[in-house]
Amino acid sequence: MRKFAVALCLIVVLAGAAWAAYPEKNIQGYVMWGAGGALDNVSRAIAPIAQEHLGKTIILQNRTGATGAIATTFVANQPADGYSILFGAENPNLYKVTDLSKIDYDDFEPAFLMMANVGVVVVAKDSPYKSYKDLIEAAASGKSITMGSTGPGGLPYVAATMIEKIHGVKFNKMQFDGEGPCITALMGGHIDAVPVGLLAAASFIQSGSISGLAMISSDRVDSVPEVPAVTEVYEEYAPYLPWGAFFGAFVKKGTPADVISVLTGAFEKAFKDPRFEEFAKTMGGVKLGIAGEEAKKYIAQNKSVAAWLLYDAGGAKFSPEEFGIPRPEGK
Repeated sequence: MRKFAVALCLIVVLAGAAWAAYPEKNIQGYVMWGAGGALDNVSRAIAPIAQEHLGKTIILQNRTGATGAIATTFVANQPADGYSILFGAENPNLYKVTDLSKIDYDDFEPAFLMMANVGVVVVAKDSPYKSYKDLIEAAASGKSITMGSTGPGGLPYVAATMIEKIHGVKFNKMQFDGEGPCITALMGGHIDAVPVGLLAAASFIQSGSISGLAMISSDRVDSVPEVPAVTEVYEEYAPYLPWGAFFGAFVKKGTPADVISVLTGAFEKAFKDPRFEEFAKTMGGVKLGIAGEEAKKYIAQNKSVAAWLLYDAGGAKFSPEEFGIPRPEGK
């Protein structure tokens, strides 16, 4: 009996030492979107710096498909030990209401949220709409405004739905295969306006190729300081904000708290590194740098806004209420 007790104590001590030594081996990182996209670029900018503080390599691979659900499901089925990281965007927040997957961020812990891709409403450089108010008042007067979109669930679609709901207007939506084609169509005069992620539009705004009318944000963004925050024009947007795309590193729920703490610490140091600072500045997105309960609150707000807007617009299969997703306050 005594030998058994000693052996048991030794196992416990060794197990504790194993966790304390995390990471003992290289870490696998799974990017839910393809190479060259915004999420991929952010992940590949921060991971090599974070691994310097972990002492092990983060091996990134793109595991694409099903609007990110392939990677999400794969990581959810791995051990909760911190050796499989999901590099994900906001898409899982709509999986349940669209019936794409039963697995979403409720099944994960946010180790770190790096950046946000806020929306910006843009028009052609020679557009007759010189301000956001001009655009909204034209739509309210009954003028037909052709608005670019990428289909239900995409940032342009959800943002356009938000605008319609707040102002009681309807746009003639024209669907494209991505934000890039939307901007090309805008510059070609095929659509009047489109809300897109700033990461897709920043360089065009900076060069004067298109004009930014409003950031779908409560604050202006440093990379395009001349574009006003939408709440500067219409306070009615405030309850919906913050909202937009986001990029973060997640681990499976059940991962030990001390392991998550190590990961969060490494990503936080990488986030503050001048190399990532320069990347973020060049990219044009909004830095977040949050983890833990703050990150969970941010994700929950995003889910609430997007899920209910999509449902109210008829783009969701199930009501958010079925999954306990509260309607944004004041809606």
